[in-house]
Amino acid sequence: MRKVFFILLVLTTLVTGWFVYVRMLVLKTFGPSSMLAVVVLGGALIAFAVSYVLIDGKQREKVLGFWMVTLSTVITYLIVDISLGAMLIKPLSPTLIPDEVRHHKLVPDASAKFEQEDFSYIQRNNSLGLRGEEVDLEKEEGSYRILMLGDSFTMGKGVEDDETFSVLLQHSLNEHLQDCASDFTRIEVINGGVDSYTPLLSYLYLDSTLIDLDPDMVVLNLDNSDLVQESAYRGEARRDQRGAIVAVPGEPAKTHLSARIRTWIDGNMYITRLVLFYVNNWLGYTDLSVRGVVTRAHAELLAHTLESDTTDRSAQWNDIFDSISMIRDLARERSAGFYLSIYPWAHQVSPSEWVPGRFVFLAEDAVAKKGYDQTIVQMAMKRKIDTLNFYPAFQSYDREEALYFDNDMHFTTRGHELMATEMINQLLNSDVAKEICPAPK
Repeated sequence: MRKVFFILLVLTTLVTGWFVYVRMLVLKTFGPSSMLAVVVLGGALIAFAVSYVLIDGKQREKVLGFWMVTLSTVITYLIVDISLGAMLIKPLSPTLIPDEVRHHKLVPDASAKFEQEDFSYIQRNNSLGLRGEEVDLEKEEGSYRILMLGDSFTMGKGVEDDETFSVLLQHSLNEHLQDCASDFTRIEVINGGVDSYTPLLSYLYLDSTLIDLDPDMVVLNLDNSDLVQESAYRGEARRDQRGAIVAVPGEPAKTHLSARIRTWIDGNMYITRLVLFYVNNWLGYTDLSVRGVVTRAHAELLAHTLESDTTDRSAQWNDIFDSISMIRDLARERSAGFYLSIYPWAHQVSPSEWVPGRFVFLAEDAVAKKGYDQTIVQMAMKRKIDTLNFYPAFQSYDREEALYFDNDMHFTTRGHELMATEMINQLLNSDVAKEICPAPK
């Protein structure tokens, strides 16, 4: 028995050393979660060392009793935790697979049902990996194509395929087209939204794939989470000899074991996942990697939208608008129009929306920054970027139907309807109207 404890002592020492090495020197991240893991490993190491010393003495029975209780407790905890995970941890978004250029993408020709407290819906991806119905790569004669770029708000997380604002906009524009003397017979609105995309990934998506759809107009829907997530993606970008970003490679199939273990815990162990989340929050740990700000809830995502924020974010905004400008320039090269669309999150609209979900990201006394949308509009104007601003419409909304889910941060069906209504109103008051509807019948 003494040999068993010696072997366990050596193995635990090696595992602890390997874990510290990987987290600190390879992955270069050692937050409270890593510290907690080291404490657990350290506790096991001490227990094995003491057991090794005492197992052949008078304390043998106490040592064996200690390990019987410990093992039964650990096994019970694992069974309960994993069982709760199986019952309570459900997929929130469609499966994403790594991409060598744009980090990740939707699985083509796939469908899945998602059920949460807030919603139950089915998402279908077509053969091109776009949400919704099939889209011919070659544009039909007489068709006017609008391409929507963005993240999960654009993709339509939480609503059915035919309830996204892209589909609703397409229906409304085609109805409007019936009253026009136009050369176009059909308007297509293609949903190019992908979960957790930022302007940089949208640019890489457009440049590598979607530009072949020959859009007549490109609309980038800028999300509040983009500011911080863009910086994370840029930190993992691959650049050419001139320093220009050419790709953000996705996570390879073989990642470090410690990272795979954490990913497995996040997806399968309910109690442990909560403990790690609250430990990080309690100690104020900020992980600004892609894994930290994209795959997990993070208070930093919305900090820039609050009155309390005093961080100089000029570099982050310059990065964002660099990517936006690249999308605009690529669209212009193909003789396509371009618009930047901005919309609020629920905490910028009403204190009653997105409750209690907002408190995962925000303190209960958090106050949204006034005039936030005008700051973005002014930055866009300086770069000669046309903007569609939906903040006023959302902030003046006074109907009882919620625009956002209670727990999830995304638009409800009513939120998508408002987006589509306001988008068509603003587009038809722009140069687009002159292009698709030069004169009434």
